[in-house]
Amino acid sequence: MSSNRLTLNAAKTEFIWLGTRMQQMAKVTVSLLHVKDQLITPLDKVRDLGVIIDGELSIDQHVRNVVRGCFYQLRQLRSVWRSLTIDARRTIMAAAFVATRVDHCNAVLYGASIQVTRRLQMVLNAIARLVVGAGKFDHVTPVLRDVLHWLPVPSTNTVQGSTHGRHF
Repeated sequence: MSSNRLTLNAAKTEFIWLGTRMQQMAKVTVSLLHVKDQLITPLDKVRDLGVIIDGELSIDQHVRNVVRGCFYQLRQLRSVWRSLTIDARRTIMAAAFVATRVDHCNAVLYGASIQVTRRLQMVLNAIARLVVGAGKFDHVTPVLRDVLHWLPVPSTNTVQGSTHGRHF
């Protein structure tokens, strides 16, 4: 590495042991990785390209973080929401939430469980309700399909080779 003028930054270097079951992970005895006089400790979960994965290649923590962040931002936007037109609302939601948060690396959701995709669908439904001013218990599937032209999360989850499932 030094011949290419690259150095290891141990503070920013992460590694994780991957396995199929925690029983298999328990068989791993190496607790530290030695690389060029640096000690690196394995982590339970790591972030790669903005996606959080754990040792079983589960994306549950990633989805929890996305959902939590989206709902936080939605609560922050409610204070200025009434002063925006529906077109401005739609643009903000498409750019700020759907494209950058919900759709970010959505290819890793391929084959994800219903519980995982249901959480992301809740976020899309909340965004759609906020854009059109619908109530908490109003049906939003027609809004998603006809007004916003967004695909439901399970549809984007099954489109192979697609990383951009929604249409703005």
